[in-house]
Amino acid sequence: MNPFNLKEAKIKNPFILLLAALVVLAGTVTVLFFVPSKKVATYTPKPNKIFTVIIDAGHGGNDEGTKFKDAKEKNITLAIAKQIETLAPQYGVKVILTRHTDVFMNPISRVNFAMQQNADAYVSIHVNELRGYSYVSGMQVYVSGKNPDFNQSRLLGSAIAQDLGADFKISHTLQQRAENIYVLADNFMPSVLIECGFITNPGDLKLLTDSSKTMVISKQVLTGIAAYANHQTINEFAVQEVPSITSRHKAVLTSNPMRAKKLHRSKASKTA
Repeated sequence: MNPFNLKEAKIKNPFILLLAALVVLAGTVTVLFFVPSKKVATYTPKPNKIFTVIIDAGHGGNDEGTKFKDAKEKNITLAIAKQIETLAPQYGVKVILTRHTDVFMNPISRVNFAMQQNADAYVSIHVNELRGYSYVSGMQVYVSGKNPDFNQSRLLGSAIAQDLGADFKISHTLQQRAENIYVLADNFMPSVLIECGFITNPGDLKLLTDSSKTMVISKQVLTGIAAYANHQTINEFAVQEVPSITSRHKAVLTSNPMRAKKLHRSKASKTA
């Protein structure tokens, strides 16, 4: 018999009857007010599994990426990716490369490969260019608002940008393109893309082709990844949407009015 079934129980003592009623009422209140709160999406490490990150060396094979003189993006990105792989054990993370050699992989293959590894994050290494504007330099970190883990992508990107900024010139905001960057938008894990400098800038080119300098880049990327993996305090960067590639030249001038004026005066003096 249910001890709190008032219909079945033969209770003559009013005090006991009142006590039983209060217990039933308390149970009802508990159900009404202890409703599970909606869970907020946060990064949860997979149990008994070391943090695994895919390092994607951009381009490869017949896709050389950007190039300037003898330097090719596909070779620079692979060199940095291999350095990151070599250093990774020191940072307590596992690195898996999308490619170890000069081979072509389309974006779909890269994302599918990453998913098959059951990885925790995806970092794509690239090199930037801006023909005709050799004064433009510095690194940029990209994210995509279309990524299902956008908030975590932003956190990962902020961690990496924060550490790269300790040694290198880098944008103070995370970048987001209007057009789709497939390896970011269609990836089902926190994903970022790092532009490690402008191959068209003499200073950046020198940095990108110096193994001792790219070693520092690799260490800072890993420091950021480890900070994210270990849930360290990270100051989140703002996200700035940047124009499409076709209007990039105009964007550089409009984002730096003083530089645009100087360039305009220089051209005017040459034509005068």
